Amino acid sequence: MIPIYNIKLTPKDKKFVKRCLQKNWISSQGGFIHKLEKKLAYFHQVKFCLVTSSCTTALDLAIRSLDLKKGDEIICPALTFISPANMVLNSNLKLILVDIDPITLTIDINKLEKKITKKTKAIIVVNQFGHIADFDKITKLSKKYNLKIIEDNAEALGARYKGKIAGSLGDISTLSFFGNKIITTGEGGAILTNNKKLYEKCLLMRDHGMSKEKKYFHKILGFNYRMTNMQAALGYSQMLRIEKILNKRNKQFEYYKKNLNKNENLNVRFFQKWCKGVHWLTTIHLNDKRLKKKLQNYLKSEGIETRPMVFPVNYATHIKKLNNSNFSNAVSISERSIHLPSGIDLTEKKIRYICQKIHSFFKRYNKIKN
Repeated sequence: MIPIYNIKLTPKDKKFVKRCLQKNWISSQGGFIHKLEKKLAYFHQVKFCLVTSSCTTALDLAIRSLDLKKGDEIICPALTFISPANMVLNSNLKLILVDIDPITLTIDINKLEKKITKKTKAIIVVNQFGHIADFDKITKLSKKYNLKIIEDNAEALGARYKGKIAGSLGDISTLSFFGNKIITTGEGGAILTNNKKLYEKCLLMRDHGMSKEKKYFHKILGFNYRMTNMQAALGYSQMLRIEKILNKRNKQFEYYKKNLNKNENLNVRFFQKWCKGVHWLTTIHLNDKRLKKKLQNYLKSEGIETRPMVFPVNYATHIKKLNNSNFSNAVSISERSIHLPSGIDLTEKKIRYICQKIHSFFKRYNKIKN
């Protein structure tokens, strides 16, 4: 079976983790924590970084750092992994969903302003599946209405918007290092910002709200959202070769485009000229949504694992009653799209095999149909 995703750890990755074990620095206190934070801040050209136990906890801290009140509104795209929406609700804030752009799969700028009210305090911008949102327009709106931008860059580490690195475009940004991300620490995340006040608030909350000056004195409500030193060692080792990882992954996407672009039954996801995207998951959109499950089953029978597109956020049981709007683009993309294998060691030969099987499926289907 060709998996939807797999990781590849180098001898150096394992050497760094082994160093933690040998020195007994395995918890959240250890040198690799600070090394990873420093490396991430430098790579993203921001002043401050703190690593966390996941991107979800990073989002929770980012939202809480804005000191919003119950009833305040945060805007979120209607198609994304559910973490951003859940963390809005977790802070007793009102979740406002906006449809996505069918090309970029990020929040639809043309529909965004219509959802802004006097209670809107922030926008969560998700750089979806390796593509960055149109930040010039979003930043203009944020200044017009005095809104904070939380940039969720879980899926686009290394991407660029008009030359600017993703993760540096919001007031505060988050990263994910889950097992299927560009780099991985197994579980893990990070917060990036140039705002010292937001950084210090997140740092305090991440560590139980405990004062740095007075041990075991807790200044505010806090949490244990820390990353372990072993996880940080994995992340730091991968960040040392991040450009090689990005180059290899982008070549994989080029192989997919080369082999699938002439198939008239589908479209390979498109990147706007102003976005230098990254290859996270290869996404294809089928012309006929009725073939989605059939294609997945066929590929599975041929030893190829796929992943369906996430459901629109408002399909979730606990959110449906709060947001019952019809987000047509989100629904269409969700119903017609699947992700193809995108692991770090996926070879050109395997990609050709996957594409050949996709062509074979449609050849058979079109023959039966005609």
